[in-house]
Amino acid sequence: MSGKGYSLPRVVERDDYTGIRDRITVLARDHGLRCDWAETTRRQRFLLLWDAGGRVVARAIVPLYPGETPHVVENLERGLASLFGDDWLED
Repeated sequence: MSGKGYSLPRVVERDDYTGIRDRITVLARDHGLRCDWAETTRRQRFLLLWDAGGRVVARAIVPLYPGETPHVVENLERGLASLFGDDWLED
């Protein structure tokens, strides 16, 4: 999967924040969604995904150091599965 100026590795490393963030950004764009990112702590970012009608369709916590908090990555993957499909992080 690739987008304008983006190319994603076949598998995103589960402990790589940049890879996870980029994967979400490309998938959101492909689904017609807009991402809003906010720093909530020094260790995580809060994500809102908006549809074209201005409605929030998903909220998620994205860890900056995913290797230290694999349970947060698992929650993120499960939480966005309804939008992006099961195992969206592995595709």
